[in-house]
Amino acid sequence: MRVTRRFWLTLTAIGSLVVGGGLLDAPLLVVGAVGLAGWLLAMQFAFVRGVSRLEDELTVSQSLDRSRIRTGAEANYTLAASVDAAGDHLPLSIEARIPLTAQMEAGPSPDITLGRSMRSLSVTLPLTWETVGNYTVPGATVTVSDGTGLFTQSFTTAPGPEIAVESPSVGPIHVGQSGKQLLRGVGEHDARGRTGGLSAEEIRKYVPGDALKYVDWKATARLDEAHVRNYEAEGNRSVVLVLDHRQTLGDGAPGETKLEHLKAVAAAFRQRAETTRDPLGYVTIDDAGVTDSKVPVARTEAYRSCQHRINDLDIETETPATAVTKAAHTGMMKGTVNPTSDTRSPMETTLLAYRDAAGSKRHLPNQPLYNGFQAAPHEIRNADLLVICTDDSNPSELRDTVGLARRNATEVVVFIAPSVAFDTDLLTDLDTAYERYRAFDQFRRELNEIDSVTAYEVGSPDKISALLSGSPANTEQREYA
Repeated sequence: MRVTRRFWLTLTAIGSLVVGGGLLDAPLLVVGAVGLAGWLLAMQFAFVRGVSRLEDELTVSQSLDRSRIRTGAEANYTLAASVDAAGDHLPLSIEARIPLTAQMEAGPSPDITLGRSMRSLSVTLPLTWETVGNYTVPGATVTVSDGTGLFTQSFTTAPGPEIAVESPSVGPIHVGQSGKQLLRGVGEHDARGRTGGLSAEEIRKYVPGDALKYVDWKATARLDEAHVRNYEAEGNRSVVLVLDHRQTLGDGAPGETKLEHLKAVAAAFRQRAETTRDPLGYVTIDDAGVTDSKVPVARTEAYRSCQHRINDLDIETETPATAVTKAAHTGMMKGTVNPTSDTRSPMETTLLAYRDAAGSKRHLPNQPLYNGFQAAPHEIRNADLLVICTDDSNPSELRDTVGLARRNATEVVVFIAPSVAFDTDLLTDLDTAYERYRAFDQFRRELNEIDSVTAYEVGSPDKISALLSGSPANTEQREYA
């Protein structure tokens, strides 16, 4: 209980009457002071009893019209109060405490004032949620006062409802291969890692891109052909998201660009990593190079930071957080065959794979995705699971990046937004669009044939269906050889 300024003025008046009665020898003033003091005590006693009764009779509820919402969307918040009293009650006011992440439009405040004779009242207003996460509406603050304004008392009600704020959705998303929808949930993976091998899992032929440290030299000598040994390990796998947000990722209708589709896929992996408590990291790359990176850790703030970064990604050029300059690559080889060429011979491909596996670094002109990933910290490049989200605007660069990723990580998953599926003139010439899609799918298949690499297409289901409708057989979800 708190006393107000009026209480202290009354107490001062009582003291003045007592002093004045003594100085003036006026007993009536002293009697008046005693009567006023008695009245003050009676009012205090009545207020304490009234507050105690009101706590039992008062019901305060807070509600939201939905429990899940997308960022930027509105949810109606309602604050309601009712008093179950036979007669009048002490006047009270209820002030809602809106979370800082919720924005309230100008208008009536979410407060309620109940006079002595009022039994119930409610107020509803829309709230806009801007930040991804799970939030609980704090308890409301109830302030009770007596009719004379001498005393007040405040207490807080129980916390209100919870709400999950999610990143914006671009609608249904097709994630699949050769026009067929992916059957397994995006973000799921086997509980297998590379760190701390426990037992030999299998011996298989060497594939260009395999790390030399996994070569089984005894099996190689015995079989007269290079073989590597896979190991099975326990524990959670470290996951790293490689997110491309260069200018080409802005293709598509507003709100349905390549980047928006890939962000939804990346968010699914982030959510999965948090559920399984897998260490999670990321590296984001634009046309200037690396814009941000975090090594994988299994902490709540790491998952939240990753989600915020996914939400904030756009196609605007940012100042690289990790400068990738020529000075950083002074040791690169000179006089080598152009690694971006699609006309490499098998021998060139094998030699490049062995050279990179031995630790040599190449800086490829006009390939920020490759260079940015190569310049990333060791903990990022050597994750157990690398998830690359990009498009097919530069197949040679993507092929080089996947090869480099495979030489470091245990498993690589590539999500590619085909440019033809985001062409606004898609329906004008379906035959040509279908041929472009076939060329893309052939490239995706080539990536998919690399050991421990899985490549998927990402786009709108309607656009993928429209592309397939341009096939000669005109069959839905056609899978071609």
